[in-house]
Amino acid sequence: MCLAILGAAISAAGTIASAAAQSASYRAQAQYASRQAQMEQQKGAYEAARLNDRSTRQIAGMRGQYLSSGVALTGSAADVIADSATEASLDEQAVKYGAQVRADNYAFESKLARQNAGNAMAGGFLGAAGNIVGGLSQQMSINANRTMITNPYLAASDPWAGMR
Repeated sequence: MCLAILGAAISAAGTIASAAAQSASYRAQAQYASRQAQMEQQKGAYEAARLNDRSTRQIAGMRGQYLSSGVALTGSAADVIADSATEASLDEQAVKYGAQVRADNYAFESKLARQNAGNAMAGGFLGAAGNIVGGLSQQMSINANRTMITNPYLAASDPWAGMR
């Protein structure tokens, strides 16, 4: 009598355990993506700072070369230095932007993995409930079939035979 219910309970426990494992996997993915997002931001900031330092040295070198050659820092020489500084600034901003885009993508992956973790657990509980309901339904069907079985030996002496 209880085998169908016991089977349903074991199946439900397996469903919940599977959902918990899937949820844990998604949470691990979320942690990895969060860590990657932070690393991308740090990497972008570091690369931008290195690029800024290199550009500052190059522009300072250009000024030094112009001055040591006796060229005044006005007119076309000043324009070349200003253009170089502008290009360096744009390169630095491009590095920061690229790092931010990658970090945002990792942050989105992290959020999605956390949502999937919650959905996996909810699905596991619903699946477990379905297993239990199915087991109870199976047991009720078995019980209903048992009550319909009649004893043919008692039917001949049963005054209520045929009235049921």
